[in-house]
Amino acid sequence: MASPDNSAPPRPTSVPAEARWDPKEPGFEWVSGTLDAEGRRHGLHRSWTRAGVLHGECNYDHGRVHGKNTNFHPDGTIASEATWVNGLIMDSVLFRSDAPTTEPFAQAAPGVWSVRYYTRDGKTNYTIRYFARDGSECGPDGKPLPARPKTVSADARWFPDIERWVDGEIERGTNKQVGRWRWWSQNGVLRHEETRDASGEATLVAKYHADGTLEKKTTHDETGEQRDYYFDDGVLSTRYRTDARGRQIYKGSWFDDGSIDEEQTRTFDGDHLASVTERGTGGVLAFEARREGTAMACVLYEPDGATIAATGLVEDGKLAGTWRLFERGVLHRELAVTPLAIAHEPTGQGLAWQLGEALFVTDEPSFETPAELAGIDAEPWSELAGAYDEHVEQFPRLARGLVSGDLKIRAYSLGKIAGEIEHQGSTYPATARVMPYLARLLGNPKADRSALLALIQEVGEAARASQGEARALPGVDGTLNAIAAGWPHVYAMFDGASADDRKRILALAKFAPHAKADVAELARKAPDPAMRACAIDSLVALPGFEAGDAMPSLLDKDPLVRAATAIALGLTLGPAAPREAVHMLDEAIRNWRDLAKRFAELPYTDSHVLAYIALAAGSIRTPDARSLTPQLCAPLDEVDGRSAISYGEGLLALAFGTGDRPYAKRFIEILDALAKSKQFWVFDVNAAEVVQKWHLPRTRLAIAALVTELRGSSDPEAVMHGKMHP
Repeated sequence: MASPDNSAPPRPTSVPAEARWDPKEPGFEWVSGTLDAEGRRHGLHRSWTRAGVLHGECNYDHGRVHGKNTNFHPDGTIASEATWVNGLIMDSVLFRSDAPTTEPFAQAAPGVWSVRYYTRDGKTNYTIRYFARDGSECGPDGKPLPARPKTVSADARWFPDIERWVDGEIERGTNKQVGRWRWWSQNGVLRHEETRDASGEATLVAKYHADGTLEKKTTHDETGEQRDYYFDDGVLSTRYRTDARGRQIYKGSWFDDGSIDEEQTRTFDGDHLASVTERGTGGVLAFEARREGTAMACVLYEPDGATIAATGLVEDGKLAGTWRLFERGVLHRELAVTPLAIAHEPTGQGLAWQLGEALFVTDEPSFETPAELAGIDAEPWSELAGAYDEHVEQFPRLARGLVSGDLKIRAYSLGKIAGEIEHQGSTYPATARVMPYLARLLGNPKADRSALLALIQEVGEAARASQGEARALPGVDGTLNAIAAGWPHVYAMFDGASADDRKRILALAKFAPHAKADVAELARKAPDPAMRACAIDSLVALPGFEAGDAMPSLLDKDPLVRAATAIALGLTLGPAAPREAVHMLDEAIRNWRDLAKRFAELPYTDSHVLAYIALAAGSIRTPDARSLTPQLCAPLDEVDGRSAISYGEGLLALAFGTGDRPYAKRFIEILDALAKSKQFWVFDVNAAEVVQKWHLPRTRLAIAALVTELRGSSDPEAVMHGKMHP
């Protein structure tokens, strides 16, 4: 029975007589065109709405759309045009209408008048173009496109919301991203890249730094996933590989020269870990494990990769059975560890520490109390705060372990104490209370003196750095006083100490006011230049120091001593530093390549010598110091990323001081050097924190724009002052 809705209505006058009523497709009910012998559409077909409005013109080839297909808005203007090939839609375009319409349009701003879709195979769109009413190309926001850099593909489209050029194919019907995808910055630097399979899953994802060097790459297939991380220059840094079940089967890290830092390979047999192989610096074998029944049989090697250090079992995540410990390849002792229930996985990482714990727990009841620890049991350890408050009460036992005859016990004991007395630059009441005992133990022949000195120095530097926060950190003043009181014990071992330990002792002198005479003598007469450099650095930091005390060192015959003296004077005295210090900073800049390695070996340094020179010059910031600007700006990218942060801070202090005028005459040159620097922006968050101290823009591009603005100004210093003091 015919439905009334399917019955032909009266023919509108606009519909030709040859058109037939065909209500299968709403909006295209009146149709004209020929059919082939099998009743399929063939040739040009035209369609009108029920009301007689022309809606479409389409070409067919024996039932399949082939050729041009056009749809119209109700007002007769074109709504869309497309080319079809054997039933597949190829390139197409959509147009807006000034009049009300039921025709679809792309998601775009009102300023977009037409949108064109381009395809190669009729299955995906490889690009989309947006155009304004006048025919000029624009973005989906209706605004003109930025200039297309030469490095950006011709098919890439502009995404204003993310400020990226993007090139990639979208599957029709599903909107899945398939094939190769790339994202460029506005200025044409490749920042991101992906390869996606037919299902839209990413098989490769690569992320690039702002300068276009590779930062991270992830590849994925049916066998598992590999993640690669790169240094700032694009050299491979770290690699992780997991199997199809997400289990890590490989981890490797490399130094920036391409040599191996460490490497771990794991294999599985079904659900069980079957083997582990770990290598250290240079690919030297460090650890091996193989499954034996329900346990993993482990071998820990000495740094030479051949001499066995320990063997034993790991089972159910714990040390198990009897472990055999060796010294220089000779069996030293056997230790039953199962009753201790010490957690550990089959890896060499932390294994020596865990064995140290096992030895400590086993041997601790038999520890003797050396004379240096007299009175340690009477201290109120339970009342003293530490970093974690987990091991402070054990300090008497741990301190006895510092003079154990077993190296692993000494290392374990020192590590436990260190973890409680210094953490992220903070010290505690427990720090001050234990420090005298650590100093006294330097005189014990069984103690690891180098390790003790290094810990005392680390704690001292942390306490001095936070000295202004003494109320919030009650351990600071007590710690510094304890280190000062322990100076006689420290200095007593100077003559018999190694060269490195002597440098540490001199670095500790800055915490002992009564060490001035000893240090001043060494600053002038120590035969080793590095020793004299350490001595002058400590001398300048001591109370009662006067610039004249350092003049002999400014004239030292060795350039390392002259540079170290000038840096110390600049950082300590600021604008009051003698002019001779600036002259020596100038000399150090010119000879920095010869100084860098020697300066880095000093025990109190943690940045490149150029960073220290910049900080010293920025602290002095006299006209003489500011005259060093060109020499300082030139080698900024010669240092590592972390040193560049301090370097940049020194340059900004040199340019602007505390923010008050007058600024350095070449302050724009300093801003330009920072904007162009690669290394300064490696750690962009830290860089942003530095520039924000002077109320400067927080990004590289914004500072570059500021430089352009300042160079175009008739009074750049006034403009700069206004921006820094809004």
